[in-house]
Order: sequence, then C-alpha cells, then structure tokens
Amino acid sequence: MVGDGSVDVVIVGGGMAGVSVGYFLAESGMSVALVEAEPTLAFHTTGRSAAQYLENYGDDVVRRLTAAGRPFFAEPPEQFCDTELWSPRPMMRIGGPELVDHFRAEVTAARTLVPSTEFLDGATAVERHPAIRPELVAGAIYEPDAMDLDVAGLHQLFVRGLRHHGGAIHVSSPVVAAEPSGSGWRITAGDLVIDCGVVINASGAWADQVASMAGVEPIGLHALRRTAFVARVPDRFDPSTWPLTDFESPERGMEVYCKPESGGLLVSPADETPSDPCDARPEELDIAMAIDRINTWTTLDVRSVSSSWAGLRTFTANRSLVAGFAPDAPGFFWLAGQGGYGIQTAPGLGRAASALIQSGSLPADIADRGVTPEDLSADRPELSGDLIAGH
Repeated sequence: MVGDGSVDVVIVGGGMAGVSVGYFLAESGMSVALVEAEPTLAFHTTGRSAAQYLENYGDDVVRRLTAAGRPFFAEPPEQFCDTELWSPRPMMRIGGPELVDHFRAEVTAARTLVPSTEFLDGATAVERHPAIRPELVAGAIYEPDAMDLDVAGLHQLFVRGLRHHGGAIHVSSPVVAAEPSGSGWRITAGDLVIDCGVVINASGAWADQVASMAGVEPIGLHALRRTAFVARVPDRFDPSTWPLTDFESPERGMEVYCKPESGGLLVSPADETPSDPCDARPEELDIAMAIDRINTWTTLDVRSVSSSWAGLRTFTANRSLVAGFAPDAPGFFWLAGQGGYGIQTAPGLGRAASALIQSGSLPADIADRGVTPEDLSADRPELSGDLIAGH
C-alpha cells in the first residue's frame, strides 16, 4: 500500500456533504484529503436529487441553515462557478377542504422564518397549475421564493474550490480500515494510507457502517428509498412555469409530487421504503403507484415514463441533521443524516461543520439565526430509535 503522509482532515464520502465541508476547510487553510469508494463522485444520492431550495422544508434547524445559504446560492464564487446555481421555481402544497385549517396554521407559523409564504384558495392554486382537478383542491400553501437548484453545478463548484485550495480527491478508494493513531486517525482507503487529525464521516447511507469499522458507536441511521421518473406532458399544457407541487391528504400526508423537468414532468410518489445501504433502483410498483396518484389529482393522463431512478435519503430517528464530534471517539466527526435536505443546506451546513471542526463554534451569521452547536451535536439521544413520520 502507498503511504500518503499526513493531512489535517480526511473526508469519507464524495457527495455534496463531503465536498462542501472539504471546500470550506481547504479555503480556511487546512490540508484535506477526500476518499470516495465509487469511481465517480456523487454517484448515489447527490446525483439523483430533484433538488429544490425550500426554506419551509425540514425542522427549524434545517430551515435556518437553508436560509443561511441563500447569499452563497445567489452570488457563488465566480472563479469556481460558470453558471447560475438556481432559478425561480415556487413550491405549492395542495389539499382538499379537510386540510384548509391546517394549511392556514402552517402558513402563520412559516411566516416567522419565511414571511413571503402565502395561503392560496383552490381557484388560485389551479391557476398556478392548470392540470389540477379543481374539484379536489380547496387550498394551498405557496412558497413564492423557492428555487430550482443546479445540483451538478453546485457539486462541481465545491470540487473545483477544494482542489484549488490544495485538497486531494481520491476516487475508487473505499475505506477498509480506520483506527486511532497517536493523537489522530489512520485511514486505509483502497491503496492509500493517510494519517490525519480529524476524520469526517460524510458517507451518507453507509455512515453507520463506516463508524462501526472505526470502532465508533453508530447513531442508528435510517436509509429510505425514494423513486422518481419523468413523464410526458400532453401538448395542451406548458408546464415550464408550474410550481413544484405536492399533493397531500390527511391520511397519507404527501401522496405524490411533481415539477417541470427537461423532457416532461418529474413525478415521485414521495415513497420512503426502508433499505440497506445500496445502489438503489426504482421498483415498478412504486412507479405504478405514482402514476395512479398523479392521474387522480390531475388531468395529465400519464401512461408511461421516459426514464426512472431511485436514491437513498438517510435520516436520524428525529430527522435532524448531525454535524459534530462523536462523544466516544476524539477526532471522529459525524456529518450525516441530511435526508432530503442535503443539497439546499450544503453551503450553510458545510460552513457550520468547518467552523465546528476548527473552533467548536458556529459562524456568527448562523449563530445569529438561532442555531447552536448543541442543535447539531452527535451526542443527542433523540437521534436513535424509531423513525418519526415525515417526508
């Protein structure tokens, strides 16, 4: 094996979490090596995200970290980014009369962090998405400042910046051993042996497995498969201005969602099927269920799909993000449990994790939003156990 010397930080995982924290650490002057098991970066969840910037999505900590990233998305560093990272795509959650009071209450609560959030009556909701069956809709929550995100563009920005600041990226380098060494860690990844002061576990659905390999207590992550596909839209519709639309019922919560996509309409049944860490594949039953639901709510008459995929979204039991040192292993830093929030929180969470690793405190603007290190700590009993409901 090749001895690769010593660096300040080794990051395990080349998805959005890994490259974002790597970028901010390298920018601050720390030496960074990132190791990725696959031959390409962002092969699993990051590369399969239907990413949106939604400031009303997730718990309060997720929402505050999402908001903290808005300036980065709006004005990314030009030397590493040659494209816009986002474009307008409002979000709308629709439901029948039994959800109207609930929606109104949610709008009131949401406005404390996102003042632009609106309640729409059924007729206005149908104006925004003309394929909706009007008899099924009595009201909607509307987030006008939501955005489509360029996932590949954001990921490449972090990769370019990490390399520019001296960081090394090693693909086809699965971690096969991780053990304490001196005052830090020795990581064996493929043919590499790297000593470091801090190891960051940003390995997504595999994070508990990496921890166990390192002799660190797992936190009990839940990997859930989500399915999506692209369907053709009838010629009588122009979906280009439609919002991301969630269709909800009291019984099932979010039943299905859709958003414009190149070549048609992206549709997902919002499934959350427990899975072992794997290269997720779509199931025909989930696709059929989504087709049935989208045809129930709309007049799109979807009959076939042009492409389909699935990815794993990984959560802690309370669906809370983790960015903190393991209580039982000095120098082992958890960056996990991003679930469905990993893309929109990447600039905020990456900066937060970088600061916590270096100083134990958060950047002033994130702290001023009410986020504390304890909110992200890996030493919270509520992280493990049965998964709470949610989408």
